[in-house]
Amino acid sequence: MNGVTRPWARTTLGALLFASSSLLSACLKSTEPQASLLDLNGSWNYAGVQTSPVRETLTGTLTISRESGMSFQGNLVLQSVDERTGQPRSLNGVVSGTESGVDVIDFDADVESPARRHVGRIVADTITGTWIGSSPDGTTSSGTFRVERETK
Repeated sequence: MNGVTRPWARTTLGALLFASSSLLSACLKSTEPQASLLDLNGSWNYAGVQTSPVRETLTGTLTISRESGMSFQGNLVLQSVDERTGQPRSLNGVVSGTESGVDVIDFDADVESPARRHVGRIVADTITGTWIGSSPDGTTSSGTFRVERETK
């Protein structure tokens, strides 16, 4: 070129620089945690019943410690009591889940093998629903649960 900048070249170069910087900015932001849309952080009182294979009463605490967008993670600590024998046992594990629909909370609790999948409906500070665990040998356990946010 002879030192004269053509208008179309300047426009093309500007558009290319804008697109490149926008793409780079989007890539950098994709690894940042997103603002939570759930507001589940904190402690929740867990009450439930295992209905099969053996009826057990479940009580404990669900603690949500991390949220990002529509997903969350935490921990579940339970005391389980066999209703026939009165024999207690402790269960403790990691929880991870999402809001999978309008007011529907879906999470796995790794309190025993296999994990127990919980699906419930959230209304205000209460989540109620059912859970199921199914092992590779075909043994299943299932029940109901209710968690209520602890008041501060």
